[in-house]
Amino acid sequence: MSALNIFLFEFKHFSRSRDKVLAYMFFVLACIYALYNGFSLYNKQQATISSIEQKKQEDILKIKSWYDEGKKGPEDRPWIDITNPSWALWNAPTYTIKQPSPLLPLGIGQAEQYGFYKKITNWSSTYDNDMVEELANPERLVNGNIDFAFLILFLLPLLWIILTYNINGFEIDSHFNKLIAIQIRNTKSWILARLMFYVLLLWLTVTIFMLVVGVINGSVVSYSKLFSLIFLATTYLLIWALISLVIILKSKGSSFQAFTMISVWLVFCVIIPGALHLYASIQYPPNLMTDYLDTNRKEANEIYELPLDTLAKRIVNLYPELVKTQHGQDSVADELIVNNTVRAINNQMNKKTIEKIEQENEKKNELIKTSYWFNPVSFFQNKWNSITETDYYAYKAYRKNVQKAIDKKMELLVLECWDKRKVDKSTYENYLQLLTK
Repeated sequence: MSALNIFLFEFKHFSRSRDKVLAYMFFVLACIYALYNGFSLYNKQQATISSIEQKKQEDILKIKSWYDEGKKGPEDRPWIDITNPSWALWNAPTYTIKQPSPLLPLGIGQAEQYGFYKKITNWSSTYDNDMVEELANPERLVNGNIDFAFLILFLLPLLWIILTYNINGFEIDSHFNKLIAIQIRNTKSWILARLMFYVLLLWLTVTIFMLVVGVINGSVVSYSKLFSLIFLATTYLLIWALISLVIILKSKGSSFQAFTMISVWLVFCVIIPGALHLYASIQYPPNLMTDYLDTNRKEANEIYELPLDTLAKRIVNLYPELVKTQHGQDSVADELIVNNTVRAINNQMNKKTIEKIEQENEKKNELIKTSYWFNPVSFFQNKWNSITETDYYAYKAYRKNVQKAIDKKMELLVLECWDKRKVDKSTYENYLQLLTK
């Protein structure tokens, strides 16, 4: 019997099996729903970014109008003086934005756990409430989102089991296997050809959905990354096909095949990732924000209790070039200037604490990576989210960009205040350019 005839035979078998058709249709509908959720999140983030940019331009125009009209600030807040570098920079709207990946609809990942935009102020840090709601790590496989990646990694194997559990098993149950062996001679090729029908069916289904995303976001999508996702999904599907082939060749009937396949799915998709997540949580408990909160609440308050000269010296230690500024050459520290720039000390303290948090997170992530050889589902999950730029490391890179923006604004604030700069419209525009580089 030729491969084509076997394919036609299996297609008839599939089309006449109501349970298999319903399971397949359910999977297709779930994929459509997952992509709808993904596009909704993607479009929502894009709309938010557009509104942020619009508001930013409106705020800039308003501040510039104050300079044109000779105002120092809004009439209802007379304490604001935009000719002072501290207030000028406070009113220089600065944002750091993580643009959503065009492939986000194919894998939401941790896009709902982390913020994707940050307004940079004198008091910003990379672990503010609007940056991260919780410390999520890349080993999180089930985060409550029914996204496309979840369907591929968890539901696709179940669908595969439903479609293939009785291949050869039905013949054994009905005692047709010996008759088929006489007619076909090479039963292994017959079984493999039947399995390949479902490989082709599911591969086409998944690939078509992924290509649809590529077409919709065609102007911005990276096709190299899209094809990497398709290759990843294909590899994952073939692994399950290989596992099924081994089980079927050792089959004692449909019940044996179904039970064994389900057991394999439970072990690799539930038990191993769950046990490893529990072990990682025990080794690295998710209470790292305590250190950060202690820094902000306790140590930060202690800073303001230090003598003025001590604060001035600590600021100069952070920025040695301040000794060449006008205030740096004064014999007595100016209380207003020091108070306006003392936040630089807090920023440095926060950076040291955040570095410890990141190191602990990295240890936990490295622990997960060492498990890939027996925990392949985590590997595919993390690799998938990495390609869609929704994994832990994508947001870690985003936090680094936020910290760079904070450092840039803090340095500009300190240097300008200590140099006793008088800010006009031209200087304000220069601030905007420096902060957006």
